[in-house]
Amino acid sequence: MSSLLSAGIHRYRRSAVFWVMLLTALVLGAITGAIADSSSQLNAAYLFGLFLVSAIQISLMIGAEFNNGAFRNKLIAGHSKGKVFLSELLLSLTSATVLFIAHYGAFVLLNLSRFDRLETVETAQVIFGAWLMHLAFAAVCTAVCFFIPYNSAIAAVVNIILVIVMMFAAAELHLKLNEREYNTVYVADENGNMVAKDEINPGYIPPDSAEYAVIHGVYYLMPCGQLNDYQYALSDLWNDREPNEKYLEDLKTAPIYSFTAMILFSAAAYLCFRKKDLK
Repeated sequence: MSSLLSAGIHRYRRSAVFWVMLLTALVLGAITGAIADSSSQLNAAYLFGLFLVSAIQISLMIGAEFNNGAFRNKLIAGHSKGKVFLSELLLSLTSATVLFIAHYGAFVLLNLSRFDRLETVETAQVIFGAWLMHLAFAAVCTAVCFFIPYNSAIAAVVNIILVIVMMFAAAELHLKLNEREYNTVYVADENGNMVAKDEINPGYIPPDSAEYAVIHGVYYLMPCGQLNDYQYALSDLWNDREPNEKYLEDLKTAPIYSFTAMILFSAAAYLCFRKKDLK
């Protein structure tokens, strides 16, 4: 296992793809950080770029291993499929961590004064949760590459599309979770005057209901869903207000969902890899 990891680290260090993506993450973090610094609000568009960079890097790196027969050679050398898969997953998570540090390091550095209102515990919570969120996404991208072997271009396209689909799905689920219990409508009274009246919103989902729990679970299993809530939690900092405590409280459970997503997608990818006859 250690030999696989050592060889993998050497491969990443020599890879032009890794260094180009690292530079892209750094520059993108600096650009979006500068734009956010001159803005009066935090926008999710400033934050999800790293998902795209990670998707491309992981797809190209793992795809190359399939294409050049490296995985097959490792099996011939006596390594089990379990060790080969686990080493590749750990390399993906490690590279995602490096990209995370570069991207958000540049972003936060250019907006450092805005984070003064975060308590130490809140800062640690946000950093840890956001890091695990990106590791979960890296695990998803890794799984896609094992579902679609031998074609890194298609895997990269699928992973990019996945980011976009998750962003739209997260936005839709966020609306469902935050429907108001009552809608205000205006009706005519007996004198013909228009008066306000509260009507029950049929789309409202009680927070203590099973339906809410299921939707919230799906929302947080998607890294883009968590990203949405990090935006809402921190957006008040851009207007010199305290962070949104409601979202910070909700995000305390985010690491659990990130770990769950990592385990589910990694297990599915490994089972697929075990059954695959490598060329």
